[in-house]
Parts: sequence; C-alpha cells; structure tokens
Amino acid sequence: MTVGRPTGKAEIDAMAGQLAIMIRDALRQASDFCDLLNNTAIIPNDAFLTGLGYTAGEVTTLRAAFTDAKALRLVANGTNSQASPNNFLFNLQKLTGTAV
Repeated sequence: MTVGRPTGKAEIDAMAGQLAIMIRDALRQASDFCDLLNNTAIIPNDAFLTGLGYTAGEVTTLRAAFTDAKALRLVANGTNSQASPNNFLFNLQKLTGTAV
C-alpha cells in the first residue's frame, strides 16, 4: 500500500492535462476581463470606476494588470511576438495581496 497520491502515467497525464486547461482558460478569462474593462458600453471611463470606490491609482493598476495579461495571452498563442523581455506579471502581482 502506498501513502498519498500515486505517481503513474495516468496520474501524470491527468495532471498535465488539467494544468494545460487551467493555464489556457485563465489566460482567456484574463483577456476577456481586459476587454470588459475597456468596453465603454459597460465601463464608460475611469470616472465610472472611481465612482465605484477605486482610487485613480487603483484604476491604473487594474487596467495595467489585465492589459499585461492580455498581452501575455497574445504572445502565448502566437498572435503577437515579444521583442524584448517583459515581466507580464509585474502589475498582476499587485492584485494578489499577501499571496505570492
């Protein structure tokens, strides 16, 4: 009898598939959220967001984080190329609070 999770081909395949789907879906959702933030029919301007209680700086961080996430998705799926190094997670990490 083994203790803990087994480590066989089926388990490795299942974890690889699950992680691939999670990464793909997270990038798509972040890109879609960026589109929502930029959809003026829903969020007409930054004043709308400040009216909800965000500071101007928080609006900038929110928009920058998801603009970066969308850019990462476009690089990841081959739509865009990245000529120079870019930390796509720089602004996103500002949204994680104490989580690393």
